[in-house]
Amino acid sequence: MSTKLDTYNPDTLGPAIAPYSQAVVANGFAYLAGQVALDKDNNVVAPGDMKKQTRVAIERIKTILAEFDADLNNIVSATVFITDLDDFATFNEAWAAEFGDHRPARASVVAGLLLPGLVVEIQAVAAL
Repeated sequence: MSTKLDTYNPDTLGPAIAPYSQAVVANGFAYLAGQVALDKDNNVVAPGDMKKQTRVAIERIKTILAEFDADLNNIVSATVFITDLDDFATFNEAWAAEFGDHRPARASVVAGLLLPGLVVEIQAVAAL
């Protein structure tokens, strides 16, 4: 038995920078690709600025979730990649400002990111 997969690529985010979908919905869950601070033309927004980039990445997540009438409260799990552990507190402040009292499961990893200037990437899973 095969699972039905629906892919989502909101036009407002601009084209993906590699061969992937921004989200795939299967079995009642939305699996979101890692979101970074890119504008519609795939330029890095606020290079090196953890707070601003976290907000932009979460705004991109909100845009994707809106495609299936969901919001941040539907997020059940997230994996966060940051380039510098010294920015972790700043990331958490920006995250908490967006998520409020909602506390999805989360893993955080220090890692290199694909484009110069990026300091955070957020991948998420939402229950629909």
